[in-house]
Amino acid sequence: MCIKTNKKELYETAIITSPIIALFECSVIALLTHQTVARFLVGVIVITILSLFIWLINIFVLNIENTTGAKTSWKRYTLSYMFLLIFFAFASITTDIISNESHTTPSVILQLTNILSLNAIVLIMVNNMIMRSQKSQTESELANLKIKHLEAEHQQLIQQLQPHFLFNSFSTLKSIIGTDTELAQEYLVKLSNFLRFTATAHQNTIIPLCEELEFTKNYIDLQQIRFEDALYYKISIPDNMISQFEIPVYALQSLVENAIKHNAFNNENTLKIDIVFDNGNLIVSNNKLPKPPGETKSGIGLNNLKKRYKLSTGQEINIEESSMNFRVTLKLISKRYD
Repeated sequence: MCIKTNKKELYETAIITSPIIALFECSVIALLTHQTVARFLVGVIVITILSLFIWLINIFVLNIENTTGAKTSWKRYTLSYMFLLIFFAFASITTDIISNESHTTPSVILQLTNILSLNAIVLIMVNNMIMRSQKSQTESELANLKIKHLEAEHQQLIQQLQPHFLFNSFSTLKSIIGTDTELAQEYLVKLSNFLRFTATAHQNTIIPLCEELEFTKNYIDLQQIRFEDALYYKISIPDNMISQFEIPVYALQSLVENAIKHNAFNNENTLKIDIVFDNGNLIVSNNKLPKPPGETKSGIGLNNLKKRYKLSTGQEINIEESSMNFRVTLKLISKRYD
């Protein structure tokens, strides 16, 4: 697996932790050696710079590993310490030349131990960030798989319902084609748009609200032509709000379909569906016209929507039911602009 980390987070962590490490190390040394304030401050600045440099080495090595697609961490550790030792040797030789004197062996060992210890601390923090990133990536991939599975289930439900839906649609078309040619043409266009959407919509998890709204309107209009005055709907969404939000695919249409499937309505008992926008929420409500016992559906579609919505948005859908009304509130997703 290629190691994926947020570079900005790495640099921010480097900037934040380097002075903290320096303060801790210099405080311990100051307590043991009774350093002056001036030497203490100089030590903090030097070790902060050294820590930042060690961070940069490890970020550079991490980029190399990402580029080459390496799968083992030991190569990264080896490169990290190799670059660090090269830097240490170069810095020691340069310092000796400039100062025209050689460092004693104990001094070299102490400096080397300090640098290797700092590198170990940085490596631990980098590994922790990598593990968190991989965990987040795995959870995201698992959530996407669950969403795809639920979408496949929903698509299967649609395919199972389509023969019945098409039979009713063609029956409706047959009944109006001889009496109202213009209405029949309008019906055929809406049916065509509806079927085209169902054939391709499963490719996306989240879609613009305007697309889901248009799809749902086509569906309701088809049903309204079939049921005539037995079905009434009203959509109250400000035009300037439609373009600002997104919604999981089929979410709105599923709720309308659910209302039509679970109620017994006719010209005397009209089914009324209201779709209202309210402060970033979409509220779908309808009056209840219960079917006779034995004719009620299982509610698979609504349960499927609840799971898909939770996985897609992290939000629960709010369901309120009384003896007279059924109401569902969906939290819309603010559209992201690149």
